[in-house]
Amino acid sequence: MKILLIEDEILAAEKLANFIKKYDSKIEILATLDSVRGCIHWFEKNDMPDLIFSDIELLDGNVFSFFQHKKITCPIIFATAYDDFLMKAFNENGIAYLLKPFDYEQFQQAMEKYEELKNNFENFDDVLIDQIKTSFSRNENDFKKRFAVKTTKGIFIINVDEITFIRAEEGLVFCTTKKQKKFTLNHSLNELEQLLNPAVFFRLNRSEIVNVNFIEKLENYFNDRLSVSLRNFEEKLISSASRTAALRRWIDQ
Repeated sequence: MKILLIEDEILAAEKLANFIKKYDSKIEILATLDSVRGCIHWFEKNDMPDLIFSDIELLDGNVFSFFQHKKITCPIIFATAYDDFLMKAFNENGIAYLLKPFDYEQFQQAMEKYEELKNNFENFDDVLIDQIKTSFSRNENDFKKRFAVKTTKGIFIINVDEITFIRAEEGLVFCTTKKQKKFTLNHSLNELEQLLNPAVFFRLNRSEIVNVNFIEKLENYFNDRLSVSLRNFEEKLISSASRTAALRRWIDQ
């Protein structure tokens, strides 16, 4: 069996490679790719592997932008940090996945699920890819429109189009509105990434999500990061270096 790894975290890729060798030392790992661009270039020169292990967020964007560019005809197991909100879609469609951090037993179960699907589905490849596309094809009506926020003064209704940015601080997640009011949200940033429209909201770093409609300008910042200026806000947000390329593309779409 020949396996391709799509993973931008070095330690995660090494862990996955070790699990693969432990599972079957005869398995050949063809390459480890860490970006959408790298995937595109690799497939221009190489044949389809037997199986792909893939993360979702890569150095330069979402792996599904690559899947739209290249028709994948082999099965895929996702190894991802996405939470159960998104993973429910995989379970309902019978798609194997590994939720980070995962152990060898979970990895082995995913591989066994892959073997079972491969042996029981005559057209496994096409079925799997169709299921992936179905799981991730969401329209604007699927995304969160408003939040009901409980405070000591009552319950406030916060429309998502009024949210300028969201930040995680000291174990809590806050949204700041265009009127510079701050409210606590009862969701993690990972959950909010799935609840909010990705065409409007972007994860800048580990602790902040920004609304594109309030971005005034971007400026280069040291260590390959970007400084994000918001209309009517003195405070600037800073993207992580790993998200810079994706942020530039997202702004320009």
